[in-house]
Amino acid sequence: MLKVISVSIVVSAFIGLFPNSSFARSHEGSLIKASFYTSGSRTASGEAFDPDGFTAASRTLPFGARLHVTNPKTGRSVIVRINDRGPFIRGRGLDLARGAAAALGILEQGIATLKIARLN
Repeated sequence: MLKVISVSIVVSAFIGLFPNSSFARSHEGSLIKASFYTSGSRTASGEAFDPDGFTAASRTLPFGARLHVTNPKTGRSVIVRINDRGPFIRGRGLDLARGAAAALGILEQGIATLKIARLN
């Protein structure tokens, strides 16, 4: 019983160090590797996939979360809404719909390091 209480206290103290547990809030202004995708008919949230839209896929952020995404190399930025799950390739933190990727100027290279900030 004492071990369980000790573990609970340690876990609670550790969680208290990180009150904003979402990826974007804890990494606000951080650089992440992102890619884009163009295929699919439905997103994980159930809505129709619009390849030309300003939406994105995240493994951890809730559906509806909005991110301000900036390409530091071009200075271009967009606001995207999370409506899908992914990317499923190790080392990538965000999958953008083609429309958002085009606005950021990353279509040619396909992968870019981008700066993110969560808006809501």
